[in-house]
Formats: sequence, C-alpha cells, structure tokens
Amino acid sequence: MNLCICRQPDSIEAIARRLLAKESGMNPEEIVISRTENGKPVCSALPFYFSGSHSGDYLACVTAQQPVGLDLEQVRPVHPRLLRALSPLEQAYILALPQTQRDEGFFRLWTLKESWIKCQGGRLLQFRQAVFQLDGTRILSGPAGYSFSFLQTPAGYVLALCVQEENPL
Repeated sequence: MNLCICRQPDSIEAIARRLLAKESGMNPEEIVISRTENGKPVCSALPFYFSGSHSGDYLACVTAQQPVGLDLEQVRPVHPRLLRALSPLEQAYILALPQTQRDEGFFRLWTLKESWIKCQGGRLLQFRQAVFQLDGTRILSGPAGYSFSFLQTPAGYVLALCVQEENPL
C-alpha cells in the first residue's frame, strides 16, 4: 500500500498515476484511468486499486492490492441538520461529546462512511447503511468485511481509510 498526502494544485489522478507506476513499474503516462458506472475512478489494466480525496488545501491518494477507499475532510463547523445523515447511535455519540469536539467527531464518522462507499464503489445514497461506533479516535465497530483506520494528517483535517478484507466472512 502506498499513500500520498500533499498540497493541491496537483490532481488526484496525477498522484494515482505516480503511485500506480511505482507499484507496477510502468511509466505514469502509460497508465489509463477510467470511471465505473457509479463514477469511481479505476485502472482496470493493472491488478491494483486506488482511491483519492481532496479538501481544503490538501489531497490524498492511496493504492493497494485490494479494494480501498479514502476520504479526507477539513474540519469545519457542521450545521446541526447534517446530524440527520447519521444513525441514532452515531448522533448520540456526537451529542455526548464536548461542544468543542463535535465538529471533528462528526467528520470522523463522515470520513469513515465516505471511505466505505468509495471502497465498494457505491453511491452516497448508501451513507446510512454504514454504522460506526467510536471511542474518540478508536474505531470500535463498522461494516463487516472491511478494516478501517484514521491516518495522520495536517492539523485541522481527518483522513479515514477503508480496506476490503481479503476473505470477508
């Protein structure tokens, strides 16, 4: 697995090509990226997966040998109506946090959900199908068949990674 977090104006596809070239030994210019029916970028000519995200001044991209999803979000004030996008369990978690930690807590849940959707090539409509239980930055539970983690980021950002397990049973 290769990960790159950098400042924009580079593009996710340019970074993906460089990371895929590193994995495959090809030249970045030879790597063709297309999109699935759901809009997920893929490189079907190589046995590698990638995912990227951008927010604020940064973008991130990851490559792996199994399906992977990555979501980066700059922590910012969250309108209370966005809590409706969360499950009752997740809403209770956010509301139990001290007021000063709620925005970051929300984006921790948000990035986990987005990374899961990206990993499986799904659509945003599936957002509520993934329910997570957190204890601060520890992920206690999430959808079966996937592993999740938070990755180190610049201050004020949250980055979540979802990797499909090889034998999800």
